[in-house]
Amino acid sequence: MTADAPRARHLYVHLPFCSSRCGYCAFVVEVGALDRRDAYLRALLRELELERDRLGPLESVFLGGGTPTLMRPHRLAHLMERVRPLLAPGAEVTVEANPETVDRAAFDALLEMGVTRMSLGVQSFQPHVLEALDRQATADQARDAVGCARRAGFRDIGIDLLFGVPGQTPGDLARDLAEALEAAPDHLSWYELELKPGSALARRGTEPVDEDEAADAYRWLVGSLEDAGYRWYETANFARPGHECRHSLGYWNAEDYLGVGVGAVSTIAGDRWRNAPGLHRYLDALGAGDAPPRTGERLDRDDIRRERWMLGLRLERGMSMAWSGPPDHPEAVDRLQRAGLVSRQDDRLMLTREGRFVQNAILHQLMEYA
Repeated sequence: MTADAPRARHLYVHLPFCSSRCGYCAFVVEVGALDRRDAYLRALLRELELERDRLGPLESVFLGGGTPTLMRPHRLAHLMERVRPLLAPGAEVTVEANPETVDRAAFDALLEMGVTRMSLGVQSFQPHVLEALDRQATADQARDAVGCARRAGFRDIGIDLLFGVPGQTPGDLARDLAEALEAAPDHLSWYELELKPGSALARRGTEPVDEDEAADAYRWLVGSLEDAGYRWYETANFARPGHECRHSLGYWNAEDYLGVGVGAVSTIAGDRWRNAPGLHRYLDALGAGDAPPRTGERLDRDDIRRERWMLGLRLERGMSMAWSGPPDHPEAVDRLQRAGLVSRQDDRLMLTREGRFVQNAILHQLMEYA
């Protein structure tokens, strides 16, 4: 690789270990393999060394999973020792955590190793909703984790929650909102539950929530969070000013990123590749000094253009059409503008507030997706 080769400024590290699999999970996770954590750390460090020339000064690092905090602080500290020399000044470093896996000592250790942002997987504060999702953490553990992170000194705390869960009533959602606002995180990600193929909920034949009910819940959540002072800066993400997730913004702005670890995805200069799933294959390859098994593709100009439209319209500020390129159906822009669903400021196109609630329908009027 040449010295002037394209470099990514965002790094994702996949830490796949979990003590159990949640009912909605279809991610690359490893349950019951905690005895492989040291071997996995060695493999990760080897992959980072192999890919080092692809990394420029890193503006963000995201340790996701899985349950990254099951790696325990001493392993995460070893990982961060290798990552730290690659960081740009003021870089954002996020670690995901399930509430039952962290305590004050863990938060103190994470701060000490240079983590700047915690993302806590709460999902709900209602016991029967947590049970329906096969979550291990209790509502009390979730409350305690947010408060403990704050007392430890974190100034950037996010929590993830779900709506559209079968059996979740409007009252449950209202109580979750009240609990979330009481916890006062800096960032909230509030996703609609997807019954993904391969997840336990899908295999059980769980029926999705009625689309109209989910749409009403989403609209109510957006308005309530905005009233509470959170900025609706992306489709499912809300932040106090200055606390937007920079790593996620890198994805939504279609910036290059490198992913390391089993199942991780990378996109650099139009090349996209995915490390294969399967812990043993990953460990064997890196143990032999080879790159992990992976598949790849070259994104052509239309791939990039269509992806930029899909990502850019998710953002409150919209996107520059000089950056995105033209839509497949440019005549639709004027029609959508007359309908009050999109607006234009010079070359920047954005969805109106009403348009953001029907984003997918708008996107399919503008673009062709296979």
